[in-house]
Amino acid sequence: EIAATILDPEMMSETLSWLDEREREALESLLVNGGRMRVHRFEQKFGAVRRFGPGRMAREAPWREPISPAEGLWYRGLIARGFAQERDAVVEFFFIPSDVVPLLPSPEVTPEPFVVPRADEPARVVVGDPALVDDLCTLLAWARESPLHLQGGTLRETDELMPRLLVPDRGRLEFMLHLALEIGLLRAGSGPRRALRVGRERMREWLLLPRARQLLFLQRAWRDDAAWNELWHVPGIRCEDTGWRNDPVRARHEVLALLRRCADDEWLSIEGFVRAVHEQYPDYLRPDGDFSWYIRDARTGEYLTGVENWERVEGALLVYLLTAPLHWLGVVSLGYREGWAKPSAVRLTPWGRAFLDLSPLPEAEEPLPARVTPDGRVIIARQVPLRDRFQLARIAEWQESGEEYIYALTPSSLSKALGSGIGLERVERFLRRIAHGRVPAAAIARLRAWAGRYGHVRLRRAMILETRTPALMRELHANERIRNYLRESLSPTMALVRESDWPLLLRELHRAGYLPEVES
Repeated sequence: EIAATILDPEMMSETLSWLDEREREALESLLVNGGRMRVHRFEQKFGAVRRFGPGRMAREAPWREPISPAEGLWYRGLIARGFAQERDAVVEFFFIPSDVVPLLPSPEVTPEPFVVPRADEPARVVVGDPALVDDLCTLLAWARESPLHLQGGTLRETDELMPRLLVPDRGRLEFMLHLALEIGLLRAGSGPRRALRVGRERMREWLLLPRARQLLFLQRAWRDDAAWNELWHVPGIRCEDTGWRNDPVRARHEVLALLRRCADDEWLSIEGFVRAVHEQYPDYLRPDGDFSWYIRDARTGEYLTGVENWERVEGALLVYLLTAPLHWLGVVSLGYREGWAKPSAVRLTPWGRAFLDLSPLPEAEEPLPARVTPDGRVIIARQVPLRDRFQLARIAEWQESGEEYIYALTPSSLSKALGSGIGLERVERFLRRIAHGRVPAAAIARLRAWAGRYGHVRLRRAMILETRTPALMRELHANERIRNYLRESLSPTMALVRESDWPLLLRELHRAGYLPEVES
């Protein structure tokens, strides 16, 4: 009987006539948002609906004096409450019952546009560009030629790598290293000192892509990467792992969608972007409205719980996303006011517009040919295909990074190239190709002179087995399982052992009853 009464058109018309201005606004907001809104968002705007037991309900009769617009709609039967699955979270909603919706007038409001205030032209600009692509190539080239190690998730050789990077920032390096491992460009071994090795097949595929697609590959990998959680990297806050979980992928997608809606060629105020998100999409990080996560202020140790700390958590995360990952990935440029140490504005780059599907990928610039000097220096522009610079790093030593990279052909670099199977003819052919045939004869002559002396002196890695007496050495040579590992005699009590044979020899010595003293 109640349902039939509510759904009677005349009764509905009378019910709507009794709504005050705020109740009408609340109903229209639900209609504009598809007939439902998350409970915490609706209650933030239109007040709470109190929960009563039967006894208290009878005593207080809350329908007579509702305390909020939301409660007024609730006791008129115009809204209900329920749960729904949204991505990986179960979310509570207020909704207008579907059989009530046709009886309601069309809302007089339209969806609120997402408007971010424009910023003045900045005094200083840090351009967002594909520098991460260049620095990742530098990291891969170094990992290909030198042993690198992870210890506790941190690169042990950070200090040596920093001068080679276009942007020597430790947070950015950690981000770049994570991406390289996540997409298989690098692989980490096991143990406390995890050796890094290049993932050859995946690296080859990535190096062969055009430059803009190399960056797009990294942007998309980050966008969908659940393993990198920006919230745990925001400066000024400290997250405690007590079992709560946030969804970094969902938050990223929400922010990118908002950035797409306000995208143009204007500078956008960072402060204004945060304010607009706070006003219209405050639950981008916490769709269930749970503000009890264990997050502290890094300086004071204060717990940042409750909606009143939104700007110190959600707001700080938005600033970090705009000024760190999105800038590192070339999506936005940063603008600074006169005398300001922190950026105040962002603007989409051509690579950012392509990433957000707002425009095609930028066309590649025609790279200038490399310059080879008579003394063996090779100067190569940033814009050259990364596969060429990666190959150059295999035959020459790095000297300088910038808009031009400088490498030097040296006896050491040529020796390493020849030792890895790169012949002199291949080296000369490569240099002529990247320099468009302009390689000085003096540089070629130096390479040929060095190559002519390659192998005249041989250096081998070996280890020494030493006995106290010649008789004991003869005893070892008489053992059929041991003597095969004793390569050359240096003296009656000393013999050379290949480094690769060392573990096997040690096992055979133990098996034969010898307890060798091993010096590190």
